[in-house]
Amino acid sequence: MNKGTDSKHIIIGGGSGFIGRALTMALRARGDVVTWVSRDAGDDRLTWQDIAQHGLPACDVVINLAGKHILDMSRRWTKSYRAEVISSRIETTNILVDAINASSTTPTVFISTAGKCFYGSQAFRASEQYFDLDEHSAPVGVDFPAELVSMWEAAADRIDTAKVRHAKLRFGIVLSSRDNEYSKRRSKIGARGIFPMLQAIFQRGLCLSMGAGVQPFPWVHIDDVVGICLQAIDNPDMRGIYNAVSPGIVSNNDFTKLLARKLNKSVLGHVPGWLIKAVVGAERSTILLLGQRVKPTRTQESGYVFRFPKLEACLDDLLALNQKRSQI
Repeated sequence: MNKGTDSKHIIIGGGSGFIGRALTMALRARGDVVTWVSRDAGDDRLTWQDIAQHGLPACDVVINLAGKHILDMSRRWTKSYRAEVISSRIETTNILVDAINASSTTPTVFISTAGKCFYGSQAFRASEQYFDLDEHSAPVGVDFPAELVSMWEAAADRIDTAKVRHAKLRFGIVLSSRDNEYSKRRSKIGARGIFPMLQAIFQRGLCLSMGAGVQPFPWVHIDDVVGICLQAIDNPDMRGIYNAVSPGIVSNNDFTKLLARKLNKSVLGHVPGWLIKAVVGAERSTILLLGQRVKPTRTQESGYVFRFPKLEACLDDLLALNQKRSQI
């Protein structure tokens, strides 16, 4: 535990999101000081305008989690929202990178984050197999989510690595419990993750796979996302790319069957691809209809041990937390 002079000052861009809140709780629990960067001013917060105009305050670590959620179902997929999704990632990253590069007393480490969508999407027939992709792999296909991650990481790569250690985390689909202690907001996926929405749909009996269902579902428990972030902060040897994705990857069909069984429901079938494209838009539909069989090779080589390497244990934990809270 960090105490006294061992305490770090950590700045988190986009700290008010559900991942940022989870990480903030863990950091403060061990004695670190956390400051968020967000659009709105407040206690223990800076605004993006503050950073752009005045630079960074003295700090040990900068982490960027900022960015509008691409699968926010409250927003139609229009040209204007597409532009918002891009700018919310690129502009915030540029602000932090410029501030770090210009600082006379730089932080020890800059942790940038992006998504497993970097690896692109490749469609397969049901009889074919997806192949493994890890931190050493090049993209296997080009779609909008892959282009978005590429632009996002390019902005982060402007960091002066002669002055600052740079760890790049690529998140899988982060699973977190409903109304968790990390966030009090309930209206958007970006505030709490996708799992509460899936659980609510499945509890109504609408247990359906997405499209063909053979596509990989690269998931990760929120506790492991936090754990990987903490290790990236503390381990001075962690540089470069690390996949924050569970090693126990499953297909969308397997995820659907297991969650349905845990909720004592039956799988009804599949949501057709054409309907998903019509609802979410063709560009972002690849996130749901296609996928990447992503492995955390370098993450495990760094010494990180996953708390939830298998999906069944992950679902048991999340559903147990939800049940406990519903009884309070």
